[in-house]
Amino acid sequence: MTELDSNAMKILVLAGGTSAEREVSLDSGACVTAALQQRGHNVEQLDPRDVDIADLSGDWDIVFPLVHGTGGEDGVLQNDLNKSGLPYIGSSPEASALTFDKIRTNELLRQHGLAVPESVVVRSDQSLDEIRELIRPLGEHFVTKPPRQGSSVGITIADSIEQLQTALSLAFQYDSECLVERFIPGREVTVALVDGQPLPAIRIVPAVAWYDYESKYADDRTQYLFEDEATSHSLGELAKQACALCGVTGIARIDLRVDENESPWLLEVNTIPGMTSHSLVPKAAAKAGLSLGELCEAVIRAKTGSA
Repeated sequence: MTELDSNAMKILVLAGGTSAEREVSLDSGACVTAALQQRGHNVEQLDPRDVDIADLSGDWDIVFPLVHGTGGEDGVLQNDLNKSGLPYIGSSPEASALTFDKIRTNELLRQHGLAVPESVVVRSDQSLDEIRELIRPLGEHFVTKPPRQGSSVGITIADSIEQLQTALSLAFQYDSECLVERFIPGREVTVALVDGQPLPAIRIVPAVAWYDYESKYADDRTQYLFEDEATSHSLGELAKQACALCGVTGIARIDLRVDENESPWLLEVNTIPGMTSHSLVPKAAAKAGLSLGELCEAVIRAKTGSA
């Protein structure tokens, strides 16, 4: 028995789905389920791949979506939850759809004066020569990204124009468009937020050339360092502003690059960040003195208004 048993809630965790991030989602779901159960709550985990969310019914107090990638962070799951009438943690369908599209997000942030890397959008039906001309102003060092994927899926960091064809081939496996950004030299930093309040900023030092999918979820050699208090505060305020502009709520993560002049550049807004043992949000929470269970419970109680 725990001290919270008298206030125990019935919580439905949704994890899995059908995206390229299915396995990470299942891991996130398992970690959050176990953490909330340890806090004394009645938690059930379901896979949206196996049930019709729009027709879901039950007496759960709250739904905790942890479906990463397409079908989970793009507004589809949130629309289905709205149809079911079940309350849930996290952003609205509109905010989810916006932030899952890196092109739309970049345009919005840029319009409001926030720094995002210079970029060009190219299409799979364009010739390689045409694309080369379009991206020439970005320089020899650039990043190719499928605009509607997450967690480093389909991303390449290229340091020469000769790598363009291979990079595009990978990106076009996931989308008919590709976002090509100027590479920002410097360090990679992430800021987790809970209901708009930033947690300590984490500097990521991968053991390989960049923080790829393997580094995020499997490589124990990746180092996670915390920025000093002043830097963490300034980056947190920037992340908070980006979330507010995009209408993001619940648990979120903002990825940035900080260049050699200490200027931050916004890269991505994640509305359902990973919650695995390798994930950044639980590490930031621990630095702030919160266990994963305490973090998740705080968000749930804020949403439900329970004590």
